[in-house]
Amino acid sequence: MREPIVTGDIAERDVTTAVESLDSASFKARFIRTDRNAADPEWNTPGGQPIADHVRSRMDAFKKDVEAVRLHDFHGGVFQRFDAAVWLTVAQYRKLLEPYVPTPRDLLHVYGPDRDNIKDWRRYYRYAWKQPGPHAIIYSSDEQIIRQAKLACNSYSYSGQSSYAIVGAGMFFRPEYGDAIVSIRPYAQWLTSASFTGNDSAPASAAASLGIYVESWAASGGGHYVDRDHWITVWSQNTQSYMTNVSAGGAAAGMDGLTTEILAVAQRKYAIFVYAYLETSVGPQQQENELRFVTIDIDATVPFVVVEETLI
Repeated sequence: MREPIVTGDIAERDVTTAVESLDSASFKARFIRTDRNAADPEWNTPGGQPIADHVRSRMDAFKKDVEAVRLHDFHGGVFQRFDAAVWLTVAQYRKLLEPYVPTPRDLLHVYGPDRDNIKDWRRYYRYAWKQPGPHAIIYSSDEQIIRQAKLACNSYSYSGQSSYAIVGAGMFFRPEYGDAIVSIRPYAQWLTSASFTGNDSAPASAAASLGIYVESWAASGGGHYVDRDHWITVWSQNTQSYMTNVSAGGAAAGMDGLTTEILAVAQRKYAIFVYAYLETSVGPQQQENELRFVTIDIDATVPFVVVEETLI
């Protein structure tokens, strides 16, 4: 029979460590290259509006449209059941030094948005991270990410350019009963909208992905290691056509490939970052007076993330 391991707490310095690590080159290496972008064109819409203003107004309109489909009732139901039945704080139900066999509930952890700002790392999202490319709009604030699980951003590109945007929520995990194979299964709902415009037929592409990034470090500090970076593409398009308001939406979970496993050991701390990632790219300008433009946005929520241990 196994005794729970005294794993210690997750401190604010761990939050800082996780956020700073996401700023490192190793995580950003998978982002689309933007260091060879062409200069921004002086380009207006047919109505005379600067294209940057046009993009922002379109994205603001998209945000208002999706507000109507927020699933607040569903989210609340999940966490009400979670609070009442799923989470079990072992220390409140066992006697000191009494041998304890972990039940399936002990090995099942559910994380969600910290709506009441409790900052309990065993139950809630604890940090946010976002990164705009050279042409991007980040809609979600840190508070919205942590407390509402809202992941919303936009990426756009002109002829001869590429860009990206990423936004995500982070949480912490430590094994309590020994080394384990840990399954990480977020549940995400998403909506995207994309447009491919301009008077040029150069190829343009846009893609939206959801991912899970896991890294760990020694409980005493140092020894950083990237345990996993796994993502799935939920929508993509590569076209030479003129297309506007191409919308899509759905849900992604384990059966859709949004799941990964790691080997977790008791001597390490684990940071789990669940994110939405966009990228856009347009081929070079073909004629002097012809321009191409692509934009994509995503509005996603991650109401819960299931982390389940299998002891080894």
